[in-house]
Parts: sequence; C-alpha cells; structure tokens
Amino acid sequence: MKSLNKQYFYHFHPLIVFFYFCSVLTIIMFSVNPIVRLITLMIGLYTQWRLEGVEQIKKDLQWLSLILIFSTLGNFLFIHTGRTILFEWTINASKSYRFTFEALFYGFSFGLMMFSIFIWFRLFSYSFNSEKILYLFGKRMPKISLVLSMILRFIPLYQAEVSNIRLAQKGLGVASDGESNKKMEKEYQTFLSLFGWSLERAVITSDSMNARGYGLKNRTQYQSYTFQRRDVFLTLSVGILLAGYYYCSVQDAFSFYYYPRLRLNSVEGTSIIGYVIIGCLMSLPLFIEVKERVRWIYLQWKM
Repeated sequence: MKSLNKQYFYHFHPLIVFFYFCSVLTIIMFSVNPIVRLITLMIGLYTQWRLEGVEQIKKDLQWLSLILIFSTLGNFLFIHTGRTILFEWTINASKSYRFTFEALFYGFSFGLMMFSIFIWFRLFSYSFNSEKILYLFGKRMPKISLVLSMILRFIPLYQAEVSNIRLAQKGLGVASDGESNKKMEKEYQTFLSLFGWSLERAVITSDSMNARGYGLKNRTQYQSYTFQRRDVFLTLSVGILLAGYYYCSVQDAFSFYYYPRLRLNSVEGTSIIGYVIIGCLMSLPLFIEVKERVRWIYLQWKM
C-alpha cells in the first residue's frame, strides 16, 4: 500500500474530500441502475488497485464475493416476483413457488451495490484520517469526532498487533496447524495478549489526551488547513459534475425497473452523457493522480 503522503488526493482540503466521498456514496446507495453500480464498482476497484496492488484486492474479493453470492441467491430464493419464470416448485395443487430471473438479477444488482459501497468506504479511509475528522467536527461534535477518530486509529493498530503476536508465537515454535484443540488454545493466547496490550494502550491514550488538553475550552488543532487554488478547482469540478448528474436524473436518464420485467428507461443521448458524467466523477482521484505524476515527470525531465 502506498503511503498516505504519496497519495495526491490526500492533500486536498478535508471539507472538499469529505463532500466528494459523501456525494459518491450517496449516488451508489440511492441509484437502482445496475449500470451505474457497475461503473462505480469497476472504477473503485481500479483505484484501489492503483493504491494497494493486486494482493489486497484478492483478499477483499474472497469474502466480498460471498456477499455477492448470498445477496443473489437470497433474493432469488425468497422473492418470487417477476414474469420471467426460470423454474417452478410445486408443493401441492394450491401452493407453488416461482423462481424468476428478475429476482435473481435484483439480488445480483444489490450485491454489486454492497460491494461498491465497501470499496469506496475503503478509499475514503485512505484519504481521511483521524486528524481531519477532528478538524472538521472537533468543535461542533467533539465527542463523536473523538470516538470516530479513535476507531479509525485503533483498528489498524489492532491488526498490526495481531500480526506481531502471531510472528512472536511462530518464533517461539508455536505451530499454527495441528489438532483443533491446539488451534483454539493458540487463538486464546493471542486474544489474551491482545487484550492486555489494548488495556495498556487505553491507559497510554488516556494520559496522552489529558496532556494534550482534550476537554478544555479554546483548544487548538494540531493541523490547520487552508483552501488553496487546487481545492477551488476540485470544488468546481465536483459541483459541475453533480449538477450534470442531477440534470440527467431529472430527465429519467438512469431509470431502471426490475419488476415485473427488467426494463431500462434510457433517454437517447442524455443517458450516455449521464454515464460519462458518473465515470468522470468517480475517476476524479485517478485524474488528479495522473496529472500530478505527469507534472512530476516533466519537472524531473527539466532538471
């Protein structure tokens, strides 16, 4: 994974970064069009690949594919709405269940949405750390912002500590394979070590917060952010693309119906423009990274 300081989107003002990801996640969650969901998912996966590489995506796909499968099969087995009947299960003369293609496709589309939401939340965590949360919400919602920032901080710390504990166990010759009882005993020892470490970290964090003046009035922030020209440009770009998306939505360019039959209500020209706008909006972090990389290569060439 790349360092946060090497991600160009990370250095933008926290307000515009927060607004951008809220807009993207809102579009993903409230759009029922499977084409929109597929576009957001593919661009999100490509962006994650640029940031983390193939290995992390493979790990995510292992369990995210299960969510997609359960969503697809769950809706297919329990929702019997639709006209395209794939097969029918007859219990008796008065009761039967129809399994339709519309229900299968709706479950698949819903799984795509869940998949895409997870990917974009992960991308949000790369560009938004605990300091930015405290900067935006520390004065208005100090307790909530503090809890959120601590969660974002402690989750990767716990993951790193579990890896360290397992490496130490491996160095001591504790086998990870064998009988199930030994595996359970090993995991129990890992849990005890992690629990003791977390209690120690809680005491250290409490002392550190007291030393830094948490809870006192007129407490200043460690980091101060100012709007720069790049922030204004990004704000205008997001605003223009969101206005275009709203116009296409008003024109029913993204309307899609699952029941009783699958029907895409496309508006000639407007729908294509709308999909292009969504692709550009989702690709803004990639465009910024490519622009900065080209600029960096050009400056190196001039030297």
